[in-house]
Amino acid sequence: MSTGDTAGQAASRQPQPAVAKRLSRGGSASFLINSAGMGLAMLMQVALARLLGVDGYGVYAFVTTVVTFMTFPTKLGFDTAIVKLAAAYRVNGEWPLIKGLLQRSNQIGLALSMLVALIGGAVIAWKGTGGDVSKAICYGVGFASIPLLTLATLRQSALQAMKDVLYAQMPEKILRPVLTIAFVAGAVALGAQASAGLAMICFVVAVIASYVVGAVVLKKRIGAHIANIDPEYETRSWLKLSGSLMANAGVYLILGQLNVLMIGLLQGETASGIFSVAVRLATLVAFMLTAVNMTASPLISETYAKGDMKLLQQVCTSTGRVGFYFAAVVGLFFVLFGRWTLGLFGTEFVAAYPAMLILVFGQVFNAYCGQNGIVATMTGGQNALTKILIVAAIVNAVLNVLLIPTIGMAGGAVAATASMMVWNIGAVLLVRRKPGVQTLAWGPALKAKEEIE
Repeated sequence: MSTGDTAGQAASRQPQPAVAKRLSRGGSASFLINSAGMGLAMLMQVALARLLGVDGYGVYAFVTTVVTFMTFPTKLGFDTAIVKLAAAYRVNGEWPLIKGLLQRSNQIGLALSMLVALIGGAVIAWKGTGGDVSKAICYGVGFASIPLLTLATLRQSALQAMKDVLYAQMPEKILRPVLTIAFVAGAVALGAQASAGLAMICFVVAVIASYVVGAVVLKKRIGAHIANIDPEYETRSWLKLSGSLMANAGVYLILGQLNVLMIGLLQGETASGIFSVAVRLATLVAFMLTAVNMTASPLISETYAKGDMKLLQQVCTSTGRVGFYFAAVVGLFFVLFGRWTLGLFGTEFVAAYPAMLILVFGQVFNAYCGQNGIVATMTGGQNALTKILIVAAIVNAVLNVLLIPTIGMAGGAVAATASMMVWNIGAVLLVRRKPGVQTLAWGPALKAKEEIE
């Protein structure tokens, strides 16, 4: 086949059964675990909203968002670096480097997370919570969970790099929400008063349990490979890469959660809690793409390392179209039944319906644009991607400040959707240029590349 043939034609004329089978097997497992996790997460949020009421749930949701922001720098980008590097190390049998990478990332993550947790506790002790004991407990316990959340994410990345999609996700997706619901329900049944503080305590206990399970699984998965070897460290190069990846992760976090945080700061925790439900539901639109990412990320890194650009295009096309089909169906469901779905959380939450529709549109557009961010990150384009994401984050922040005070939750939704469209368009153009793949579900075909230039 000549290099003038398109990547899509190459994929159709020379099917890759082995890769299709790997994507199908890993994607199916990821889809099933994410589907179950999605249902359980929604059940947990509905139960908490019903038990705590709109005000208590607002505090819990806002503190959870704050903890998410505080946790991201503690990983220092190693969560993404592990997927990128360990997948390549595994292909080459470089287990000493894998052992060193996991050890060093955990050491750095633990130290940073403990420091951030202490700083957070000190700030709350200084500013106070207006005498609200439940709120104080919610903040204090939430901050105490930051080290475990950090280590759990690094462990999840390690299993993802090993292509153990099921075990990478099961502790957090399945076990954690099940235990949280069980602990809260049990505590209330025993006479405890439902509050944001109680909910956070139960959540952290569930985090501890799921972390232990995940750690045991990881040890069994790679213990035989690294038990009797000395670790090798390339700390300087790892930090250089992880720092760049952290910048991207930080901007992704801002793009995904800044609106919830800004509404909480500008309009109060109750409004933030209501809006957070709309955000959670809208995120489900593109969850198939997220599920497939768990399998596709290490495969993209491995394929690019081998220089097989035709196969890389096939992976992007296959995953992108599956993700978009799913997003279109779920998006239509929320258009038709969004009010009813929000009403499950409580009548007050139906007010977020217009904002949810705006967010749903953004997620459908996101799914149509495919795996552009993952491809850029896994093929060395993370620095250029960072610049695109920073522009989108600035758009997000400016629109939040301008629109939230005037149109409330709808303003936050417009800001989120506009910024999502900005970075998706930029990332699509980025990966079209290098490495030269098309991530849109459907779009102009590109010339296939025989090898990496």
